[in-house]
Amino acid sequence: MMPRIDFYILAAEGIAGREHFCCRLAARAWREGLDVHIRTADEAMSERIDEALWTFDEASFIPHGRAPLDGDNPIVIAPTSAPGALVINLADSLPEDWTERQRVAEIISADAATRRAGRERYRDYQQAGAEPRTHHIDH
Repeated sequence: MMPRIDFYILAAEGIAGREHFCCRLAARAWREGLDVHIRTADEAMSERIDEALWTFDEASFIPHGRAPLDGDNPIVIAPTSAPGALVINLADSLPEDWTERQRVAEIISADAATRRAGRERYRDYQQAGAEPRTHHIDH
């Protein structure tokens, strides 16, 4: 069965908005009982997301880390493959194991390079037989 693919199109430009929305989405998914892999572009982005998950919501603790810890870590932040029913993809390519997930989330900011790469991934998902859904986020 093909996973659900959701594209979240942000009105704002820049990596900061993308990373903040990623934190919100990961926290919501975890609260709904999903394990999450946040697939980053590189180690620097992994570090920023790791820090952001500590601080973006002062009212709650979101369990996360950079390693799966034998399944004890519900949100794993890494540029390489990690377990999770949901993969939030912040890299410019498709996750290699995306067909093995329940859900894939793509977060696209308004800057031209991110939009262009996002369009390519959208087409790639379609060509593989998936039916991506698009959500426009204005805040």
